[in-house]
Amino acid sequence: MRIISSYGFIGENLDIKKEVSFKINNKGKISSLSYEDIGESLNLKSNESNYLIVPGFINSHIHIGDSFAKEEGFNKKLIDIVAPPNGLKHRLLRTTSKEIINEGIKKAAIEMLSNGITFFVDFRENGVEGINILRESLQKISIFNLILGRFLDFSEIEAVYEKADGIGLPSYNNLSFKVKDKLQNLKTYNEKIIACHDSEVFRDEILFDEMLKENLVDIIIHGTQYNREDLEKIKEKKKSLILCPRSNGYFGVGFPPISDIIDLEIPISLGTDNIMANNTDLFEEMRYLYRIYRVLSKNERDCMLTSKDLLKTVTINAAKNFRIQKEFGSISEGKYANFFMVDLNEPNFYSYKLDQKNIHSLIVHRTKSENIKKIYIRGVLVFERKCKTLHNFKCGDDN
Repeated sequence: MRIISSYGFIGENLDIKKEVSFKINNKGKISSLSYEDIGESLNLKSNESNYLIVPGFINSHIHIGDSFAKEEGFNKKLIDIVAPPNGLKHRLLRTTSKEIINEGIKKAAIEMLSNGITFFVDFRENGVEGINILRESLQKISIFNLILGRFLDFSEIEAVYEKADGIGLPSYNNLSFKVKDKLQNLKTYNEKIIACHDSEVFRDEILFDEMLKENLVDIIIHGTQYNREDLEKIKEKKKSLILCPRSNGYFGVGFPPISDIIDLEIPISLGTDNIMANNTDLFEEMRYLYRIYRVLSKNERDCMLTSKDLLKTVTINAAKNFRIQKEFGSISEGKYANFFMVDLNEPNFYSYKLDQKNIHSLIVHRTKSENIKKIYIRGVLVFERKCKTLHNFKCGDDN
């Protein structure tokens, strides 16, 4: 099978190329990739399709199981909603039927696909049962995922570790020595990712230092309250950091320390967090983060966060953070053919000038879900948006 597109963001640097063409082998991976460099500007062909291929987005942090309870947490405190074991979300998960939870997961997966997300990392509540529900719900939906399970008690740790792709801890607080020792032993024989929420609402310096010293956690989620010294330690320890800025804003807990993160060149990736609170649009996540950065960095001379940097938070960086960069994250030979196509003919993309300098900004800051026309996973079309053209609309009055 061969894919051809007028333009594409290609390789590890997401460079814009034209006349993009590649074959897809029987494993769904890209082979014999070819393209041409563009000149000073993109010359859109009149009366023809002008598609841009974008690598499939990776949602680095999501709780897909609460999709059935959208906006149940509106105007409520974060701790009252998501703190285990008796937060509103957890009570709803215990009392809601499996059928309703399944349907919510399926709808959320389809929503992610429609937004160009071809891979997501889920923090799975309810132990082994929660993992089983997620796998069952996604049997007929083509979307890549990593499941970071959450054990209910000590007796379930090994079963969750073996069945999931890793562990997603709600907090490092209250982890007994016995639990930590068990997880360390499991990692010794079968190394899997362990991620942990930290400093979303409150900063606990002692707990943070303990977490880094014990070196059990690979990936930290949120870090909303971190100061520069904390971030310097994260960089030194080479820990991955996942931000969920819209979720932080929804629950009113603050802004991630993005200015220091960018200054220290920490390779972050982005997640949309709880679906009960946020939709799964990573374009919105990138735009929200950019605006936070502009406000927090208003006294600095230059803006150092580029639109290409933002795109990397949901592609290149995300793949590296979860150690899947050999097969995901970019349009490159040997990687899975996971991508979506944006129609550059859409009116919201129109500009008198379209070139290498502004194409990434145009895509990041102007793309709407309806601009995403086709989504491919393993080179197979899994979602197609068929919508009306301008010819179907009446503009003005006929007098």
